[in-house]
Amino acid sequence: MDLTQEKQLALAEVRKAIYDRLRNFSFNETMLKDKSVFQLLNLLQLMIGHRNYLGMFSHTCIVLEEILGADAFWDKPLIEKKEAEPVETEEKVVVN
Repeated sequence: MDLTQEKQLALAEVRKAIYDRLRNFSFNETMLKDKSVFQLLNLLQLMIGHRNYLGMFSHTCIVLEEILGADAFWDKPLIEKKEAEPVETEEKVVVN
């Protein structure tokens, strides 16, 4: 994804606004942070329906895709996963 700093800022602001709206429905940022902007818009549409709050869904998608770029709109954000510490397991003896 080749986003300019300006587009990265816009993407962050869009995601924050969507997070804030979805938090009213008992979602938290951890539940939402690995979702694409498209998936977040789908959740908003599902939760609030069309009440002139979200605008026309397809037009909203088109505009955000044009502003942010297709990769930023459709792809899930890259999230660095912490490597889990190896868990020592005991070998169990199998008795036949």
